[in-house]
Amino acid sequence: MQETSKQQSIQKLVDILVEKPLGLKTSELAAHIGCDARTIQNYYDALSNEDMSTNFIQDVRMIRVRRGVYALQDYRVDLEDVALERDKKVFLKLALENLENLTDLSKHYDEIEEELKLSKLRTPYYIKSEEYQALNTDEEEIEKLELAINKDHIIAFTFRNKDYYVEPYRLVNFDGIWYLYGKDRNETDENAYKTWMLKHIYKVDIYYSEIHNLSDEAIDEDLENAESAMFIPDQKYTVKVKIFKKAAEKFIAKRHLPEQQIQKQPDGSLIVTATVSTKADVDDEIKSWLPYIEILEPEEYKESFKEELRVYLTTI
Repeated sequence: MQETSKQQSIQKLVDILVEKPLGLKTSELAAHIGCDARTIQNYYDALSNEDMSTNFIQDVRMIRVRRGVYALQDYRVDLEDVALERDKKVFLKLALENLENLTDLSKHYDEIEEELKLSKLRTPYYIKSEEYQALNTDEEEIEKLELAINKDHIIAFTFRNKDYYVEPYRLVNFDGIWYLYGKDRNETDENAYKTWMLKHIYKVDIYYSEIHNLSDEAIDEDLENAESAMFIPDQKYTVKVKIFKKAAEKFIAKRHLPEQQIQKQPDGSLIVTATVSTKADVDDEIKSWLPYIEILEPEEYKESFKEELRVYLTTI
């Protein structure tokens, strides 16, 4: 009976930490579970092995984020990686799809599918690159940003000696560099959505009485379509390039440009059309394919790119 009680308590601890991916203090965990701090330490001992197959609950590892604060390792960056109930939900969803045409269940399918979404967890982070710079979440300014993002509060901060009044949406990583993505309330809408490099943000103040109403879905949809820290939501900019035959096979192996459409040419080259929010979204990618790439459209981008190369060649 005692072992069953321990199992239930540890499972409850895991469920709580799934909902709190950035971690909780020992005292907070103890209050949730109804035990003392020493018991939390015992549960940590039972879940902290690097070989997760040897832990009290397999495939789960509890870590100490900082002194007195614990989290589940696999939930701190990607909240859907090891959710304990995920496989069950996927299996059930597949089963329902197979039953859809055999029963009257189909008329309730959309409702059921909504209930079975794999994750409703919320995080202030949106990571665009697979490798990213470590972020010290212990810093007071970072903790303020996390709180403001999670609660939809408005903030003020100083960035490169200039003061901003901002709706903070996400801490987002592009090419290994952390940024704050949000809306500058002192700008008109077309210029309002910006990213600020995190290391230059300081003097963060939270306006607890003010909130914004932009939904998580809208924020993440914008970021899903972003290719660089310079992106502009809802703005479309079309670029057409030619990939020379020598590089065509390598280029076609994977997606390099956003929303790319490829037309193979009789001579073995490729004509590639990409839709971006700003030329900055594709600038670095295009440069990485030199000398096997040519910008075809738009003409002004082609000319500015050529001028940039001319300036570069005169300086080396």
